[in-house]
Amino acid sequence: MKGRRLLRRGAPEDASPFKDAIDPQAMPLLLYTYLATEVLAPFFASLVVLCGILFLGRLIPILDVILDFGISFGDFVRLCAYLFPKLLLFAVPMASMMGVIIGFNRLVADNEIIALKAAGIGLFRMLPPVLVIALATASLTALTSLQLIPAGSNAVRQLLFHLAKEKIDKGLREKQFSQSLGPLVVYADRVDPESRRWQGVYVSDLRNPRTPVTVLARSGSLTGRLDKMEVVLELNDGSLHRAPDRRTQTVRFDRYTVTVPLQAPATVLGESATGIDRTGLDLKGLLATAKRIGADTQDGRGLIVEYHKRLALAVGCFILTLLALPLALFTRHGRRPMGLPLGLGCFILYYVALTGASGFCEAGTLPVGPLIWLPNLFFAGLAAFLIHRVGWERSSPLLARLPGLFEGLADRLGRRRPPTGGAT
Repeated sequence: MKGRRLLRRGAPEDASPFKDAIDPQAMPLLLYTYLATEVLAPFFASLVVLCGILFLGRLIPILDVILDFGISFGDFVRLCAYLFPKLLLFAVPMASMMGVIIGFNRLVADNEIIALKAAGIGLFRMLPPVLVIALATASLTALTSLQLIPAGSNAVRQLLFHLAKEKIDKGLREKQFSQSLGPLVVYADRVDPESRRWQGVYVSDLRNPRTPVTVLARSGSLTGRLDKMEVVLELNDGSLHRAPDRRTQTVRFDRYTVTVPLQAPATVLGESATGIDRTGLDLKGLLATAKRIGADTQDGRGLIVEYHKRLALAVGCFILTLLALPLALFTRHGRRPMGLPLGLGCFILYYVALTGASGFCEAGTLPVGPLIWLPNLFFAGLAAFLIHRVGWERSSPLLARLPGLFEGLADRLGRRRPPTGGAT
């Protein structure tokens, strides 16, 4: 048995059966390393699987961007890397919870938990490695929520801007009409490949179909404004022609500019490509923007909700990981282990509660801070209650009935339907 090998490791060769098999000083480190190894293996496996599932579920918007912009493989990898932190925000807490449950369920199935309890090692002595893993995953969640997601959102915005501008530049060729600027049809006699300046420019402005404008210019160029997600067409030394109300007008100019908003996709991987100010702001930026536009307004409340939600998610990862330990050890002899379905149910319930609290705060006049943190307080109390009960091996009527309820539900769902034909 692995549990016996663990307890006997490090014992001297001449140790008698009546002496302690393990050095008391080496026991904690050996135990904690062993338990952490059992948890980390399913954690990383769950993290990879969850990230893959979430990414495949949101792959269609990325395909739309690829077909729209015709981006290269390198830009595709960059786009996925910038959007990956959003997946980690949900995958890390769930993988952390599943890693603890799967790891300790295996120890329960191999009777190693019984061996540890026989050696005087209870739940509270198994808690430190789980506590360290919970702190590590909560720190990773906090880093993702506070730093990686805002940086990734801003990087996505810049990348889409450059891809849209590059698409316009590539679409404009010498002695060819280009419609890459939407309602503007552009023609150039010559395009400098290095400076991208145009010579002999013809522009047909159809933004107002009732009064189309024709512009002839000696030279021109295209520049971008990232902050406003728009490009500026600058023309030099030319003339402008239009015919309002059946009258012809001709205007000569030395410099003429036309501003055109970029036609970027509305959403990419579930995130807005043009209106990502909320996710692109850090904590200080959220508070400053909410104060500037008014914390009582709908947009201001949304920014305050985003501020509290980012902090609550990191703390929630820590709480859910600790909650997984008593759920994994909560089993009875001869019954199916219920840790995994209970853990998934708690995880879904937590995020549903957090999402519902966020919606109520943005739509109503309820206090934002207490309501957003209410799911964390509830699950923290539940985790403390279960750790105390399981640690002292005390049962309660509700905990005693849970396995029977789940097994009865599973039997009902798996029961075959009676045959419809034949005699009754």
